[in-house]
Order: sequence, then C-alpha cells, then structure tokens
Amino acid sequence: MRRIALLLCACALFAAGCKRRHHPNPAATIEEEGELASSISVADSKDAAQLLSGFHSVEGGAWRWSMKKFAVSLAPPLGAPQKGATLVLNFALPDAVAAKLLGLSIMPTVAGQRIAPCQVTKPGEQVCQFDVPPTALKTGAVVVEFELSKAIEPGDGDSRQLGLVVARAGFTAK
Repeated sequence: MRRIALLLCACALFAAGCKRRHHPNPAATIEEEGELASSISVADSKDAAQLLSGFHSVEGGAWRWSMKKFAVSLAPPLGAPQKGATLVLNFALPDAVAAKLLGLSIMPTVAGQRIAPCQVTKPGEQVCQFDVPPTALKTGAVVVEFELSKAIEPGDGDSRQLGLVVARAGFTAK
C-alpha cells in the first residue's frame, strides 16, 4: 500500500512538471500564466498572447501582415536545451509587393542571440528554417524577434508598414 502511495505521488509530481505554463512574454508583469506553445498560428486566437509585437490584424482568417520588426514568444521543444532546435517561419511574399521586397533578408534573434539569416529570392508561399543553438533555449518562454532588411512604408492609401504575410512560427525538435 505504501509503494502505491509513493508511486502515485511520484506520478503526480512528474505530471505537474510536464506542463508548460509560462508567461508568453517573460518581461510581462501583469499577464496571467497560460499554456505556451512551441509552434503557433498567427491567426489563431488561442495563440494571440504569444504575438508580442509587429503584427497587423488577422486577414483571410489565416494570416497577418508583419511589420519590418516582429516578435513572438515560444516554448522550446523537448530536449532543446541539450540539442538545440529548428526555428520555422511559414510566410508568403505576395506578387503584388514582390517587386519592392524581393531579395529581403529575414534576420532572427532568439533569446538575444543572432541567428544566421534567410534570404527571400522568390514570391509566393515559402518556409525559412533557422538552426538555433541549445544556449538560446534554456528558459521556458523564449522571445524570438525577426527583423526584415526592408519593408513597404505606409502610403498609397495604406497606413501600415508591410513586411511579410506570416502564417506560422515555431520550433521543431532536432
């Protein structure tokens, strides 16, 4: 009977330790804790708390325009503090703005560490993957900042700064 009680206690402690409840923004002082995902859809309302800055309103129910600088908060995948992870950004460069933005670079910073950039060389839907070292993934909530080498400034009837049409951002385990 004593062994069963100890086993149940151990299981309860293990299960409690597996939940990833963290503030989406580690610098926040008022936010409530919540489940933090490793990968988010920028259009999903349950992931909206993980969008820290640089995004416009949801369009088409599936994506958001970014600004030149945008940031998200993500949970590192399991094993990332030991093995690192891959940062994945799903986005589109619409034909309507490709002439102005083609050749731009996407420069991510993960937990303050600069990551090798990705260059956008064609219009359309695409994915950029970035190798993230284990040293950038030591905390429960990781701030990922993206900076584009160029963006479309407000004008021609649009008051927004436009970068990329972003659909998803997240980590995958190595």
